[in-house]
Formats: sequence, structure tokens, C-alpha cells
Amino acid sequence: MKYQFKFNPLAAAIFTLLCGGSMQSSYADANDSASSVDNKKLKESIQKAYPGQEFFEQYYVEKSSPEAQVRDTRSLSSAFCTGTWITPISPTTQAVPADQATSVVTADYAHYNPNGDSELEGNVLIDQQGRSIRANKVTIDRTQTYANAEGNVQLAQAGLLAQSDQINYNLKTQQGDLKNSFYISEQQHAHGHAEQIQRTSPTEIILRNATYTTCPPEQKPTWRLEAKEIKLNQDTGRGTTKNTKLYVKDVPILAVPYFNFPIDNRRTTGILNPNIGFSNDGGLELTVPVYLNLAPNYDATLTPRYISDRGVMLQSEFRYLTENFGQGKIWGGYLPDDKKYNNEDRKDFNLLHKWKINDYWSTDVEYHYASDKDYVTDLDTNPDSKTDLNLRRAWTLKYKNQIPGLTAQLKVEDFQTLDKTVSDVDKPYARLPQFLLNYVTGNPLGLQYEFNNDTAYFKKNIDDAANYSTQPSGTRIYNQFATRYNFRTPWAFAIPEVSIRSINTFYDQNTVENLGLNSDNKSKSVVVPQFSLDTGLIFQRDGDYLQTITPRAFYAYAPYKNQTGYPNFDTTSASINYDQLFSPYRFYGHDRLEDNNFLSLGVSYSLFDPQGLERLRAGVGQSFYFADRRVTLNNTDDTIDTSKNSGPIVSISSQLTNKFTVAANSAWMSNGDNAQHDFQTYYTGDHGNLYNLGYFNRKNIPDRQLAYDAAVASFVQPIMNNWRIMGHVQFDFRNNVAREYLLGVNYESCCYAISVYGRSYYNDLDDPKDPNVNVKRAVMAEITFKGLGGLNNKLASLLENRVLGFKEINQSWTQR
Repeated sequence: MKYQFKFNPLAAAIFTLLCGGSMQSSYADANDSASSVDNKKLKESIQKAYPGQEFFEQYYVEKSSPEAQVRDTRSLSSAFCTGTWITPISPTTQAVPADQATSVVTADYAHYNPNGDSELEGNVLIDQQGRSIRANKVTIDRTQTYANAEGNVQLAQAGLLAQSDQINYNLKTQQGDLKNSFYISEQQHAHGHAEQIQRTSPTEIILRNATYTTCPPEQKPTWRLEAKEIKLNQDTGRGTTKNTKLYVKDVPILAVPYFNFPIDNRRTTGILNPNIGFSNDGGLELTVPVYLNLAPNYDATLTPRYISDRGVMLQSEFRYLTENFGQGKIWGGYLPDDKKYNNEDRKDFNLLHKWKINDYWSTDVEYHYASDKDYVTDLDTNPDSKTDLNLRRAWTLKYKNQIPGLTAQLKVEDFQTLDKTVSDVDKPYARLPQFLLNYVTGNPLGLQYEFNNDTAYFKKNIDDAANYSTQPSGTRIYNQFATRYNFRTPWAFAIPEVSIRSINTFYDQNTVENLGLNSDNKSKSVVVPQFSLDTGLIFQRDGDYLQTITPRAFYAYAPYKNQTGYPNFDTTSASINYDQLFSPYRFYGHDRLEDNNFLSLGVSYSLFDPQGLERLRAGVGQSFYFADRRVTLNNTDDTIDTSKNSGPIVSISSQLTNKFTVAANSAWMSNGDNAQHDFQTYYTGDHGNLYNLGYFNRKNIPDRQLAYDAAVASFVQPIMNNWRIMGHVQFDFRNNVAREYLLGVNYESCCYAISVYGRSYYNDLDDPKDPNVNVKRAVMAEITFKGLGGLNNKLASLLENRVLGFKEINQSWTQR
């Protein structure tokens, strides 16, 4: 026989202990209770080999089981787990607020004594929407102050489940404790045990001799955390642990005497997850970040870093947010007396600040410094970073949106050249300052007008007086006014454009004095008109496959204007490719005004299947010149291009399937020699496999392109039992050397992952032909305990930065 009655104090006690709230109850029909809770009686025997295993195994089911199929799949465990946790109440269940809750209490036997203890015994159940409590026996004293539940006491709420031998609770002070408790967290895929869970106040809980793991419930979890004491404080939003050890099987591998961590979203000062790794380039490495919550609008992270073969390093990051002046970040590092780098001090400093002043104005500041060209390769903890030859320092003020079609920018920009062997004449110019303006108005499908201005003062400090003549400083003013008519229909387009461009250069006083210039030659100016016409037809055929053919003709004319002796501040030659055939500009930058008189002809073809895949895309084109190209980048116009045509350029690609793509490009010079060609192929499989192959060859063309001859290949191949191998290689045929080899093996299980890899590489700025440059080699190992945090993730980041498509297949591999 079942009894039902109002029994508010005990329910309030246990639910408060579990979730920090209170509960009210009322009478209800016994037949409505516990409909969502498994009524199976818990087994009383606990195996000595793994206490709590029988309890855990009741709620760990196969993923294909009916219980798992009704769950939200986002809450199921890792792809590498054969099973998943299913607690009595789904994690998506919303509990009724405590002050509105209705409770149902049932038991096999009940005795109420107004002058003594009252008892419930036999399958005691206290049930609320979103919460439930079970016990063999419940006792409450006559003052309704002290409550006691014993015998397989089970507490459940959304995604959480705990079982204890006994619960004692003070209803008035909201203090109490649970003894010999096992717990399950479905969403975190975690479980563990605590000898005692003690609630010392309404906002503080202490767990004594507690364990935690995300491994399946097996005889011996692969890894587990054990802590002498875990204290959780809801007032401060922090947790602390004492005498914590990380075990792999029964072997302790890391001991932390004290650890402070967050338990909610509040930012609080404390130690973040430590990182540990090993490489033969630096030895054993241990990093312990310390987070400093300095104020609501700014914080800092100090990161002491021990690298056994190099020394002790300190890295730091400071973030800030102002009310009216934007936000930013400052970070850097310092390693004194690097034992692996000639005992030199290694350091870097970086600053980024962004400020949106209003809807029309914004500004940003960027500053970077590094002590040497190897700093990023050796010490930067961000594996996505790459070594740039020139580190940027700039302040920029931007304007847009207020006047339709108008954008403007004012900036000051300088660079630090990391390679100290680079001479002053080869370093980039500083812009002190530069003003950019673009204004476009009119009809995008009709008559349109555009104005561009680029005004800058370029300065380069040259210590060698003999090089002043080749690297002058001064102000350059570039202006362009263009008008065009955009005629576009579904079957054709024609866009004629007329423009006037000008360059005015004024040398600064130092250059005038060093070069002995006078009023006749201390400035230079040139004006060039230009006409272009871009036109084409569009032929389309529908059917099982959609086909399009677009023949295109482009003509450009600009007269020759002598620009001998004009400085080159920031201009380079345009690359050779199919799209460049249909552009009147053969220079990137505003130090030269091209002379043009040429016609480019081309045709492109596309074939789309019913699924939208572009099964074939091809283009071929060539330019025909009616005059020599006399304007060049060097200081004299002696190097004249007299060829009558450019040589053909071919581009072709195909999505053979939605997983397999191939592409190839090739360009020839007018004499029939091949200028460049490349071939690339990509394959991405359904099971986390990936293969990339590419070959790139460029011939040296003075003032146009540097020679390059290299092949790249990469792969990711899953093998048996959640293992996969992965690799990447870049081989330089010109120097007959591998710029980089990377080969690794990765294992993923339900609760941990291991990666071991070797890498042989040159710094991005290294010249392999330099006898003083040695190849760098590193062997690294990393381990991730799932649910605890990664101790290293460099292998995935290295591949993500080098292998096209790796990020996507890695996500599908780990989350499938």
C-alpha cells in the first residue's frame, strides 16, 4: 500500500543540498508520481575493484539503444565512445521554480509522531517536475529541523544524478552532508565519487576525497582526478582544490597542491589549466597561466613558462575595454639568456587597439616588435603565427557611411625588418602619413563616376650615403578620375571607361641636399589619360547539364609618358594569371602610370551538373600588343617590352565529385617559353581521410616574378581502432631541399587523445643555401584528457594552418 501526504521540510532540505534552492509541496495523487524515473531498485552490492560500478552501469547504455535514441543527440558522448550516459531526467528538462513547485511524496510505510521523530520507509519517493529524490528510509525530528535519509539515497535533476548512503541536513541553517556519494553528469559525460559532500552554508559546498573522470565506467578509468578537498563557493563563483593529483590508471603523473578555478561565468583571479609538452628543440615545457581579474573592464594573464633547454620565460597579456575610447590588447614575452640561442635575450611586444568613434569614424593602432627572426618559430605559443619579414606598426583613422559612396583613410605606418642582414635599401618605406580616398557615384547599371586619391610621404632611413640616389624620400600624390558606363544584360555586357591619372612627386629636403637637386628637378609630375573597353557575350544552354560559354574582349589604350628617374616607393609588378589579361594595370601601386595599347581575347566555359557541382571550368586567353611597353619599374626605361603578344594563359578546374577537385593553370611567354604552371588536387573522404597534392613552378622574370619550383603534399588517413596518421611535406626543387616535413600519429578514445609527431623545417625567413642556417628538428608529444582540457594542441593547429580542408575533416572526425 502507498501513502501520500504533504511533507515539505525534507524535500526542501534535499533539493537545497542538491541545487541550492528551496521547494514547496502540496497533496497530489500517488498514481502521477515518478512517471519519468526508472523504478528499478538499485543493487546494494558494490564491487570492491571499482566502487560504484554497478550504479554507473545502470545509466551507461549503448548509443543504439532505445533510451539513447530519445535523447537530444547533442548531449550524447564522444564519437569514440561505444556508450553514453542516460540519467533519469533529460538535460533539456526545465525544472519548475522552487517557489512554484508541486511535490508528490510516496512510501510503503509512513509514521507521523507530533512528539517525536516521523518516519517514511520503503521505496520513499519525493517527486517534482524536473527533480526527484529516492531513499529506503527518511526520518525527520519533531521540530522539523533535522532530516535524515538513508539507504540508496538517490537525487536526480536535469542531466544530473547522485547516489549516497546517507544524507543529514539542518533545515534551518541549510547545512548538511552526503556520505559515500556517487554522481553522474550526463552533459559533461563525467562521473565520480566523494566520501563526503558537505554543505557548510547555503552558498558553499565541500567535497572530501573526491574523484572525477570522463572515461566510460570500466574497471579502471584511463585517467581520473583525485582531490583531498574541493570547495565550491557560489558567492565568489570560484572553486578551490587541495592536494589534487592526476592519475593515469594507478600512476600519478601530476600533483597540484592548490588550484583555484571558476564555477560560473564570472571572471575571477586564479590559475588556469596548466600546459605540459616536450620537444627536442626545447625539452620539457611547463606553462602555468595565472588570470588576474583586475576590474570589470580590464584583466590580465601572466604566464610563467619553464623550458628546460632554454630557461624560464614570462609571457603576459593585458585586455581592456573603455567606455568611450574602444578596446584593445597588449601582449608579449621575455626569455633572458636563451641557452639554445647564444645566451641572447628573446622578447616580443604587441599592441592592438580598435575604437569605433561613431557610425562614421573609427580608428585602430597596431604595433609589433620581436627581438629576432626566429622568435615566432622558437617561442610563440600560437601555432597559427607565421614569421613575417617586416612587422607592422601603424595608426589608422577611417571614415565611411556618412556620404554614400565615399570612404577615406588616414594612416601612419612603419615596419620592423626582422632579418638583420637585409640592407637599408631593401627595407620598406615608412608612410608618414598616407591619405587614401575613394568616391563612387552614379548608377551601377548605367553611367558611373569614380575618384581616387593616394597621398603619402615616404621616408626611408639610409645609413649608406651611396644609396641615397636609389632610395630617395618624399611626397607622392596620385589622383584618378574615371567615368564608365555599365551595360549589362543576361546575354551580354559592355563597359567602356575613360580616366585621367596623375602622379606628382616632391622630394624632401634631405633628398634634395644629398642628391644636389635644384628647383627644376626636385619634383616630378606626369599625367596620363586612359581608355578601356570590357565586353563579352554570354551563351547558355539548359538541359541535364547547364553549360555556359563566355567569349570576352578587352581593349586598353594609354599613351606613353616618360617616367625615367621616378622613385618607386611601394609598387610591384602584377602577377601573371588569366584575370590579369583583362586589366589595364600591370603594376600594383601608384608609382607608375602604364602605357597601353593592347587587346586581350579570351573565352571561358562552365559545365554544371543537376546537383550544382561545377564539373568543368576552363578559360583560355591571350593579349595582343599594338605598341611596345616602355614604362618599367626600374629607374630607366631602357628595358622595353617589344613582344607583340603575351603568350596564352590557360586555367582549368573540375569538381569530379563533391569530394574530389582538380585544378591546373599554365602561362606562356611570347617566345614560347613557359612562364609558370601549377597543378593541384584535393580529396576529402567521408571517414576523416584527406589527400592534397600540388606542384608550383615559376620562371624568373625580372621585375615581374621570382623563380619558384616546389611541390606540396599532405594526407590524413584513419586506420584501425581510432588511430590515424597524418603528414605534410613541402619540397623546394630549386634548392633540392625539403622546406618542411611533418609526420604524426594520433589516437582518439572516449576519454583521452594522444598525438606524437616529428617535424623537420626551416624558418620562414631562412635561406637553405646559407651555410650558417641549419634545419630545425623537433619531436613533440601531446595528450588531451577529454573533459579536463588539452595539455597541448599544436599538431592540429600546424596542420590546420598548412593543409587545405583539415579543419573541416578534423571536426567531422572528432564529432561524428
